[in-house]
Amino acid sequence: MSHEELKEKEKMVDQYIALDNREEAVKLLFDLIVSHARDKNFEKAEALNEKLYNVDPMAITEIVRAAEAIEEARKQGLDSDHLQLWARLYESLSTEEGNALYYAMEALDFAPGKTIMEQGEVCRYLYFINKGEAKVVFDRDSEQLYLKTLGASHVFGHETFFSNTVSTVSVIAMTAVKITRVHSDVLKKWKDSTPLLESRLYEFCKNQEWIHKELKEKGLERRHHSRIPVGGSLSFQLLDKAGKFIGKAYKGEMADISAGGVSFLIKTSRPESLRMLLGRRMRVRLDVNSKDQAGSLFFDRDGRITAVQSQAFDDYSIHLRFDIPLEQTDMQKIFRDAGR
Repeated sequence: MSHEELKEKEKMVDQYIALDNREEAVKLLFDLIVSHARDKNFEKAEALNEKLYNVDPMAITEIVRAAEAIEEARKQGLDSDHLQLWARLYESLSTEEGNALYYAMEALDFAPGKTIMEQGEVCRYLYFINKGEAKVVFDRDSEQLYLKTLGASHVFGHETFFSNTVSTVSVIAMTAVKITRVHSDVLKKWKDSTPLLESRLYEFCKNQEWIHKELKEKGLERRHHSRIPVGGSLSFQLLDKAGKFIGKAYKGEMADISAGGVSFLIKTSRPESLRMLLGRRMRVRLDVNSKDQAGSLFFDRDGRITAVQSQAFDDYSIHLRFDIPLEQTDMQKIFRDAGR
């Protein structure tokens, strides 16, 4: 059908609805959905399918057939080379899940020498290498250490895609690299449309886990300081680029501490707001429980938020890396008071 014909039929649907002629409205809506799906206008097809449900929730046959027509049209639009390269992934997914993943992807090209993912930076993407090679490197002080070469059918970025943390390594194109990537914002949509997709994609990525293994084997773990579980409270306040305070101070409960940083718990019913904290700078005032008669140990430190992780009962842990590590004498006091 031409664009004009489709618009005219949509007007007829509204007329049938106004006359309470649901049977004719359903038939016409079904035809429109199939037409838009064949034209790869999936957004319009999905919207009309929702309208079909609202017009007559009991038109089960048409609703199911319309959804199947949309998914089949999506499947036919998939790139065969892409499907073959990632066959093991797509075999673990249903047709609907595979379509949802494929159509959430964005294709990008990177020239040799270009950085795809940077160590220490917030990255919201999961990357799939379709062609070319990229090197994985770890920056330590002033040196850059090679870890691994990635090629077609390798996936990376999952440590930051599935949990709010910064990247542990950098990935740099060695040759011309073709990549598809998915933004983490899609996870929220998948929870409603394809609730099992996130866990199945996570399992696939977990089987390709190599970052922490490579870092451990080369003695390059990101954490250079031992963590100590410790009680106490703290206050924290965001900083702008000039180091000035933004907004008011908030309270949290400490979970553990090291010379290099601290993690603490806060409770919220709006986890999406916490994602905005990742990578931001803040100042914390630590009030560490002490067994000394003198009372608590107080420390003020500036740092950068490197991770935001979900816990039980609406609790979230915030991980802060200090700009200036705590002194050894201070850590000895904390270590002693923790009963170590």
